[in-house]
Formats: sequence, structure tokens, C-alpha cells
Amino acid sequence: MEWDFAVLGALRVSRHGRTIPVPANRQRALLATLLLNRGETVSVPALVDRVWGTGAPIHARAALHSLVRRLRSTLTIEGPPGELIATHASGYLLELPPAALDLSRFDALVATSRTADPQRRADLLREALALWRGDPLADVDSEVLHREDVPALTERWARASEVYFDTELTLGRHTEIVAGLRRATRRSPLREGLWAQLMLALYRDGRQAEALDAFHRLATILAEELGVDPGPAVRELRDGMLRADPALSWRPPPAAATATPAAPPMSLLPADIGVLHGRVATVEAIRRSIVTAASEGRLPLVSVSGAPGIGKTALAVHLGHQLADEFPDGQWYARLRGQHRNQARPFDVLSELLTYSGVPPAAQPATADARAAAFRAALAGRHVLIVLDDAASAEQVEPLLPGAGGCAVIVTSRSTLGALVALHGGRAVGLDPLSPDAAADLLVAVFRDHGFSVAPDVVHDLAALCGNLPLALRIAAANLATTGPEDARAYVRRLRDGDRLGGLSVPGDPRVALRAAITPSYQRLGGAERRALRLLGSTPTDCFTTEDLAALADVDWSTADAMLRTLTSSHLVRPARGGRFVTHDLIRLYAAEQSQHEDTVHQRAEALGRLFHGYLAIADALARRNYPRMAFLPRPAGSVRRTAVAAQPETPSWFHAEYANLLSAIRHVAQHGPREIAWHLADRMRGYLQETGAHGEWREVVELGLTQAQREGDDPGVAAMQSSLATLSASRANYADARRRFRAALTIQLRLGNSAGQASILNNLGIVHREEGQLTEVGECYAQALRLYREVGNRHAEWSCLGNLGVVRLELGQVHDAVQAQQAALEGYTSLDVTEQPRNDIANVLHNLAVGVRALGWPSLAVLHLTHAVVLRRQVGDRYGLATDLDQLAAAYVDLGYHVKAQGLAQECLSIARAIGRRRVEAEALATLGTAALGLHGPAPALKLLHQALRLGREIGYRRAEVNAHLGLAAAYRAADRHQEAVRHAQMGEQLARAAQHHLLARQARALLGDAEPEPLLRSAG
Repeated sequence: MEWDFAVLGALRVSRHGRTIPVPANRQRALLATLLLNRGETVSVPALVDRVWGTGAPIHARAALHSLVRRLRSTLTIEGPPGELIATHASGYLLELPPAALDLSRFDALVATSRTADPQRRADLLREALALWRGDPLADVDSEVLHREDVPALTERWARASEVYFDTELTLGRHTEIVAGLRRATRRSPLREGLWAQLMLALYRDGRQAEALDAFHRLATILAEELGVDPGPAVRELRDGMLRADPALSWRPPPAAATATPAAPPMSLLPADIGVLHGRVATVEAIRRSIVTAASEGRLPLVSVSGAPGIGKTALAVHLGHQLADEFPDGQWYARLRGQHRNQARPFDVLSELLTYSGVPPAAQPATADARAAAFRAALAGRHVLIVLDDAASAEQVEPLLPGAGGCAVIVTSRSTLGALVALHGGRAVGLDPLSPDAAADLLVAVFRDHGFSVAPDVVHDLAALCGNLPLALRIAAANLATTGPEDARAYVRRLRDGDRLGGLSVPGDPRVALRAAITPSYQRLGGAERRALRLLGSTPTDCFTTEDLAALADVDWSTADAMLRTLTSSHLVRPARGGRFVTHDLIRLYAAEQSQHEDTVHQRAEALGRLFHGYLAIADALARRNYPRMAFLPRPAGSVRRTAVAAQPETPSWFHAEYANLLSAIRHVAQHGPREIAWHLADRMRGYLQETGAHGEWREVVELGLTQAQREGDDPGVAAMQSSLATLSASRANYADARRRFRAALTIQLRLGNSAGQASILNNLGIVHREEGQLTEVGECYAQALRLYREVGNRHAEWSCLGNLGVVRLELGQVHDAVQAQQAALEGYTSLDVTEQPRNDIANVLHNLAVGVRALGWPSLAVLHLTHAVVLRRQVGDRYGLATDLDQLAAAYVDLGYHVKAQGLAQECLSIARAIGRRRVEAEALATLGTAALGLHGPAPALKLLHQALRLGREIGYRRAEVNAHLGLAAAYRAADRHQEAVRHAQMGEQLARAAQHHLLARQARALLGDAEPEPLLRSAG
């Protein structure tokens, strides 16, 4: 390299490998400024400012020209510098290839890392951070340079460091990065993200005491330096460590983390209200700054702040629509509820944003830091504009910022959020009230839209009484639109002579000011609409439907619809996507406060009870219709006014649409009642949560339900929640916990004499025993369950249990009997009307039937059954069932010799299994991939995959996977002419299969051994 300039530390210059000293400080300041702006012309005033500061000479331009000449001379020590420093009319430009400057190399490595897989990303960022030798330009004496330019460099280092450490944590290299994190926190002691990463790395390394000590050191530093406490994200991490939260433990990243699936462009912005009167210049200035920053590869970040009712959200949304062409991959919107009692946690908002970017909930990381890293990775290479509405603090926003320069973020908040400007290079925009003329224009425009006009003097008086606040102006205009123009003067007189909107003009208290701005619209509503708004403000849910309002207000659908039209026209409620409605957080707060004054506790409780019982009624009907083999608690009595269940969407669609509301409802009733709703709703969500693999939320809601059922002494509820948690533990291969909980639930059901509940638990307990290879116990459980199902007349469950018995017979080597049992179950299901046939249960039977016919040597028929099962799984959204079907389908194609097809199916199975955390299926998929690789590529790659399957099977105690891996290894070693090892693995597989009573697998192992009796695995010495 001819030239080598370095600014990431002390200023260094070399040419042809020899150092060129630049001893004069002003030359260093000049060179540093030109280097930081490589390839761009730096103006004379900017250069003078950084070289001389406040002590600039009178003839500064001439002095600068002389200094440039001396710098050129300094750089000629190793030969003519050429046109390294070019002179332009407005200033000077340093022409240098990117590779010649360490900062440019750093930026290039960071940019490349954004689209790389985690391993490559870590390598690139490690190389980039290695370029930093200390504080940037540490030996350059320039107050302006260090005040204006160096902080941005340090921020780039900090961002890259956080992404690097996040990536290393994702890869499980927590031990290796502890020392680097300690150095990073010493360098940036106020950077909470780095401290959180240090805490997590220490915790995962088994050093909990040191992790907690790191938290206390951070708290001390923040208290001494800033007088504040650590933010909520760090405190939440500390609390998780204290309770040994399993979510903090490292888990291998799902396949989705290496390549985020492409998500279609989505415009999720609320509707644009059109022209923003009095904001045209502001909108254009922000738009230009965003476009310019994006074109330069920087992250455009705009913080819009101002008093409530000032129009922050309207401006941000309007900008989003205007910039849609600049960000073609989507315009997203997230409400942070900064003024709400329950502010949105970055952890939850990241889940929403990750879903928008194509990462399903089941594949999302379990910690806030990991989700933030996954979000930044998901947006790499995309052009998305994100509006974060109503932020409480910079801390709440920082985890939600993309790392990619191609994106843009607009934040609205009642606070200035100066930290976003200081630490992230954001642009602060403060909104003032409209000018009197602009406020009048807004009112005239709204009146014109409603087909009438008002005298100009009345318009100006009304604008003044509203304090020129856009929200108050629109509320006042809506009232006039309702009452008619003839009431305009009287309306203005009432405002002037009455309370004049309470605290509308009170400075320094925006909360009071906004309440006063909302009050006129609220008072002009009819009594029914006011009550409806109050009740909506009392709910814990974020959005609602017309049916929800009908339940709350105890009215029919058409009356609720009319109320919503009034509330929407008053801008107290906004339409949202999917036929839903939302109320602004502050209006919700206002409505809740009004309810405290005007409604009794009993009235609110009755309204919420109707809403929650309405949720439960639909959840109950859909769960029973779509999961008929499951045993559900009897639905408790409660007032329900709902559209007929038959008119509701399919179960996955409804549960998906209402997911956030159902979770909020369970959390609310767990605290405020009616408490029985907690365990009943959790009971009805079980099938959906099981299908989607949302294990974190599944555990949360069921544990809440269990606590409330225990508190209320409801034994059926306790049994149902224990059984649900047992099913969750079984799906996570935690069989000991599953057995314990199933037995606890069974004890309760026996005491209650509940035959249906006993049967369901025995059936599920049999599945656990089967997975553990305890076939004797399996047969006993299934036989008892089948008898009880027949007693209670549950045909669906009886057929499901028959299918399970068929699986046991298959394991015992009774293949023909097993196939007949599955066919009997299939005939039972298909005898039902098509609309009543449970698709997922039919898919289970088809899967088991395919396994049986494969064992009979009919792989083509197995392919037929499994292809049908895959279609059904995709229809109902059962990812776990889909993964198991894909694995068996791949195995059937291996039997047929279609190894390429088999490899693709097994790889899809592996990706799903890792995404939803099903390690048993992952082990099976690895073994199937190994057998496919054997047919495609020979023994070497097959052995690698099969050994992975064997290790995983042993780790989780899954005997069937161990046996399959041993059988695959025996075949692979035999193909490699390594017969001793082939015999050893076949013997080990046969012994494990016999011990676990997997007779069919044992027979396959003996076939590999040539039907000879296996010799003992261990022989005595000599």
C-alpha cells in the first residue's frame, strides 16, 4: 500500500511502509479534518474553526493556504505526494483511495457485516474493531474537532462493538468476549448496552456474582455521573439473573437467524390526514435531511417532540407517506405508549418489528439484546422507514434502532430525547403551536370538507380559544360539524365564558393541557358515546373491534357501530387495519380517568367481565371445534353478547389476530379479576400455542392461570394448568418435569372423578413414556385412556388414542396390527362430515400410517399419505407436526432412492425444528439428512451429520434418535468399508433398541448385522 493514514487512535501517516512524522499540531488538525472528510471538499470556515478555534488569525484564508502548503511539504518526505490535497474554490479536498484510511476500511468492514451470516459477521466486526488503537485523534489538539467530529467516530465504534458482542453472544462465545467487554465498558462507562452484554456474558459463563457486581458498578457510575438509575432493560436483565430465568441461557441460534426470510413490503402507517397546515416548511426540511442522510449511508434519525396535541404523530405519519418511494421495503409503525401506565417494553416491540421483517415469534431470540441484534441483522440491506410513536425515553428507543444506513427512523415523544441526538447523531425537531393564520386555515378546511362555512371572525376566535393546537382544533371542528354552523357563535361563546377547556393554556404541564384539549370533544358526545369511550379507556387491550365495544357497552352490533362512527369522526378513535380500531394512548388515559369519576368500580368490572367472557366464548367454541381430541374445562357462566361463532374466522386466524389482546386480558384478570378467566383462557389457547411453538408465552399464561387457580382453590383449573405445563415440558424434551406435572394433574382428576380429564392425561402421559422408550408403561396408559374415552363417548379422542396404540404396536414390531389400528382411526375421522373433520388429528393418523407402510416396504404409499399430511399441517399452521411429516417424507424418498428430494425435505424439517425449539425432531432430521447425504455424496458428509444426530440424541436422552443415528452410522461405515465400526454401531443400536423395547428398530439393527445375534458391546480384557 502506497499511503496509509490512521485516525482511529493517534494520527499516523506512512508511505511505502515508512512513517512520515507530522509534528506541527496545526498541520495535524488540518490533516485530521481532511481525512475525516475524505473525498469531500471541506470549506475554509470549517477548516479554520478546527485548526485555530476561537483564536483564528485576521487573514484566516491566507493563513490556511500557507498551512496547506506546509502540510504538502511535510508529506513530500517520501516523494512527491501528487494531487493528494486538491484546492477548490470553496475549500480543500483530500483525494485518497478508501483502502488508504483506517476509518474507511473500518466502515467498509462494518457495512459488509450487515448482510453476512453470524459467523462471518463476527469475523468482519472483529477485524474492523482491531483497527482501533485508542481514542480517535488522541494526539491532535483541537477543541472543535473533539467536540464536533470525534463523538460521531466514538459512536460508530460503540455501535459496531455492540453488534459484534451481540453476535458473539448469539454464537455462544460468551467466555471469549468477557475481557473485551471489560475493556469496552472502561472505554464507554455510560454505555448501558455494553454493560448489559458484559453481565450476560458473565452469567452464561457461570459467573453470576461477577455479573451482578457489573450491574452494581454501572449503577454507581450512573448515579455519580448523571444522577440516574440503570434503565429498564438492564434492570430486567438483573432481575432475570436473580430468578435464574432459563431464557437467559445460551441456545444455538435457529436457522432463521442466518438468513431472515424475505418479508413482503408492508405499509403499516395509519391513514395520512393530508395537508399539514403550518407545517409545510418543517416537513420539507425533515424530508430533505432524511433523504440526504440515507444517500450518504447514514441512519436518518429524527426525534419530533412537543406538547400533547401539537401534531407530532400526524407529522411523522405524513412524512412516512411522503417518503414511501425512498423506502420501498416498507413503512412500519409501532406505538411505544410512553405516557401509558404500562409502557411498551423494547423486548415486546422488537417482537412486533421482527415479525414485520419476516421472523416468526417462535424463531425470535429470548433476550432483549439478542432480539435487538436479530432485528438489526434482519434489516441489513433493506430500505425501511420506521415510525416509533410516543416514546417515553431514549432508553426505550435505542434497542429499536436499525444498524443499517438504508433505513430511517422517526420518533415522536413528549420529551426532547436529547440522548438520541448526542449519542446517535439524530436530528431534534421541536414543534410549536400553529400560527393564528395556519390554525384558521385548518378549521376552514375541515368545515369545507363537511360542506359548510363559518364567519372569519368566528374562525379566528375559535382558533385562539383552542390555543392553535391541532388536536384541539380538530376536536372543535368535529363538534361544529355535528351541531351545525348555526351553533358556531354560541359554541365560541361557551368556550370563552366557561372553563375554556380547563388547563388548555396552562404552561409547563402538558398532561393538563392535553386533558383540557380533549375535554370539549368528550363533553359534546352523547351519553352513550361518552360511556363507550370511558369503558374503552378502562380495558388493558390496545385495539378493539365493533364486537368488543358491543360487549363492553352491552349493546347490539349496529348500536356499537354507530358509536364508533361518532368517536371516529371526533378523532378520539382511529380506524386500524383488519377492521379494528385504536385509541391514542393519551386519550385512553383521559378516558380511564373520566371513568374513575363517572363510573363505579362495579360498573367497570361488569363491562370488562362482558369483554373477557366474550373472548372466552369464542376461544372456547373455536378450540372445541378445531381441537376435538383435547379436554377443555367447562366454560364458566358469564354475560356474553357476541356475533355467532360460526361467523368468526378460522381458529389460527382468530387467535393470531387476537393474540396480543388475549395475553393482555390474561395478565389483567390475574391482577384484577375475574381471576377464573386467567386459567380458562389459557386452557383454550393451548392448542394454538402448541401449534405455533410460542413456548415463552405458553408458559407465561399457563403459570399465571395456575397461580390464580391455586389461589382460588379451583382443583379442575389447577389440573388443567398442570397438564398444559406438562405438555409444554414434554415438547421441550423435559420428560421428568412432564411426568411430575401429569401425575399431579392425574391425582386431582382421580379425586374429582373426572373420567374425561383422566383419559386426556393418561393419553399424554403415554406419549411421554413412549418418547422415553418405556413401552410397557405406554401400553398401560393408552389402554386405560381408551377405556375412559369410550366410557365418556369422546369419539375423536378414542380415535386419537387408537392411533397412539398403533404406534406402540409398531414399536413392538407388530406392523400389520399397527397399520390396521391407524386405518381404523382414519376411517373414524373421515366418517365425519367434512366440516367437522379435525385436520390436524387426521394428519397425525396419516403420519403414523405412513410409518407403518414404510415398515412393510411400501415407501410409495408412505409418500402419498405424508404428502396429504403436509398439506393439512400447512393449512392449520402446525409447525411441529409439519416438521415430523417432512422428516418421514424425506426418509420415504431415501427408501425410493430420490436423495436430492429427500435432502431438501430434511433440511426444511431441520430449519423448522430449530426455529421452534423441538430438539427431538432436530435429532431425527439430522439422522435423515445423513442417510440422504450417504446416497448423494458418500460416507464422509453422512458420517458428520449422523454423529451430530447421535450427540444430540444422547444430550436430550432421546433413545429413538440415538438408535436411528447408530443404524445410519452402521450403514455409512459399511459403505466406507470400515466394517468393524459398522458392526459396532449396529450392535449399539440393537442393544439400545432392545432396552427401550423398540423391537422394529432392533430388527433393523439385526438386519444390518446379517441377522446374527449381536455380541456384547463390551468385552473383557484378554
